[in-house]
Amino acid sequence: FSNDDRLAGDILESGIECGEPLWRLPLHQPYRKLINGTVGDINNSGSKPFAGSITAALFLESFVTRTEAWAHLDIYGINAENRPGRPAGGEAIAVRPLFEMLERRFGGAR
Repeated sequence: FSNDDRLAGDILESGIECGEPLWRLPLHQPYRKLINGTVGDINNSGSKPFAGSITAALFLESFVTRTEAWAHLDIYGINAENRPGRPAGGEAIAVRPLFEMLERRFGGAR
């Protein structure tokens, strides 16, 4: 999820380059009503058992300004089987693409 087409595009492109395809999901504003609060202004969990990834992203969107570019990656971090360089168990999904994107944007300055 992202509110910025350039940021989303850079992340998706890095995913392809790293062999970790990612895809952008919509910040579908009509689902915002699912996180409207009854006690407070907003709930951190949707009121229905669907659209969990989208409502999570909409919740986070409530805490950034409209001018800030941001992204939220909803990640399933388990590798179910052994692959070369990636043993079964916990997986660092999207870390490689994000690192590649940051390196490209900021030139590896340390």
